[in-house]
Order: sequence, then structure tokens, then C-alpha cells
Amino acid sequence: MCPPRLVYLGPEGSFTHQAALALAPRGCVLAPLDSLTAVLSAVLQGQAEYAVAALDSAAGPIADTRSVLDSGRAEELGRHALEVSFDLYRLSCDETALIGVFGHEKALAQCADWIRARAVEAQALASNTAGLARVRDGRKPGWGAIGPPGLAEAYGLAVCGQALEGPARNETLFVLLRRAGGEAEREDRP
Repeated sequence: MCPPRLVYLGPEGSFTHQAALALAPRGCVLAPLDSLTAVLSAVLQGQAEYAVAALDSAAGPIADTRSVLDSGRAEELGRHALEVSFDLYRLSCDETALIGVFGHEKALAQCADWIRARAVEAQALASNTAGLARVRDGRKPGWGAIGPPGLAEAYGLAVCGQALEGPARNETLFVLLRRAGGEAEREDRP
């Protein structure tokens, strides 16, 4: 018998990965996916028994997650609130003035004051860690990425700014989901 599979917006180290570690039922294998759409599809189509997805952030509700819950196609088994903060990552060898940042749309919204104050471009990607990978690959000199603290070594990047969201406390609410009518029960969690 295969262990149950839990999917989340990855990769490891992402905010959703941190929430998945807190919410995962005992014995689950965690599997990162590249987009929230892929995460929700995997659980709704039975390719995974569970999913962890953001439901609400300081920048507002996550429409796709709310939609699958409101439609009754998925059910919520648990919640985990995670305080989020954002660092600026750049290649240490990139001495070009900062002209833009990559990040998830909600992260960019939470760091909008910082972005505006520096008059830099902002480009939304499927995840913050996708932005880190893009900066790591070094194809756009002058660009940085907004992401969770603690990922500099994993991506070979330098931290060039911290707490970009400002003094306000930012929290994201994550939910553990399963397809409606699934067999796993909430009591499976540690």
C-alpha cells in the first residue's frame, strides 16, 4: 500500500511547504507542484489524497482555493496560520542597480510600498521560489526576487533586504484539503 500523497505549492522552503509540514496527516509523502492550479487539480482529480493551499493572505483572499471550497468539490480538514515576511534576494555578483523584482502576486502586493518607494518593476510569477530560481539563473541583470527568509544558501543568492513588507504583521492562512467525499479523516493528523 502506498502512503497518502499531499501536494503543495513548492518547492521546499516555500511558505506553503512550511504550512504543509504543520498540517500533513501522519505518514503522508509531501510532493511540491509548480502552481496553485496544479495543486488544486491534483487533489480534485484524485492524483493526491491531500493538498495544502493558501486561503487568505494580508493581500486578500486566494480566489482559487476559496472557489473549490465554496463549490463543495473539496473539504477543509485543518488550518494553519503562518506569519510571513519577505527578503530581497539577488545574485551576489550582480552589481547592477535594482530595476525589478519577481514574486508571487500576493507577495508583491504585500511589499507594494517597498516596491513603489524604489520605483522598480514588479513581475508576478506562480510562486516566490520561482522568482528565486529565475534570479539564480541570472538571465536578467538588475533583477531580484522577493521570497521567504532563509533560502539564500539553497538558491545560491545573497540577501539584500529584509522585512520588505514593512512594519505591519503579515499572516497567511493555509488549509489542508481533500476531495469532497474522501476517505481520510481529520483524526489522522498528529
